[in-house]
Amino acid sequence: MGTAANDSDILKWLSIANRYTRIALDRRLQPYRLNASMYYYILRLHEQPRMTQDKLISLTYLNPSNVTRAVNQLVNLGYVRKRQSKNDRRVYELSLTKKGERIYPEIVKLRQAVADALLVDVPVADHDALVAQIQQLALRAVANETPSSAE
Repeated sequence: MGTAANDSDILKWLSIANRYTRIALDRRLQPYRLNASMYYYILRLHEQPRMTQDKLISLTYLNPSNVTRAVNQLVNLGYVRKRQSKNDRRVYELSLTKKGERIYPEIVKLRQAVADALLVDVPVADHDALVAQIQQLALRAVANETPSSAE
């Protein structure tokens, strides 16, 4: 176990990495009128067309109102279509429009460019292990802040 000073460093460095990665994504996404908070939905909806908004919320670990706001922006930009489910009128299904499908490959490329720049000094053989460790940290942070973990 590290010292208290070392323990707080992880919070500092995760915050810095997140902030500057978002800045890099925002800059590259600007021509599409997107930002780092919105591109993820295009990736997921390409993979799973007709996904419900509830399912999208569960994938993001975000507040439902944040997801709703981002989805509505994507609808307004013409990238996403939102339709009431034929089976359940309370449920909305989301899918990419033709415009959304057209930008998908560009989003994938620019996301990879940001990731490659971030990992440039990390040996390729270590990438998967690093991502797995960061994922575990993130999931532990989510679990620690989920109401059921407080009981």
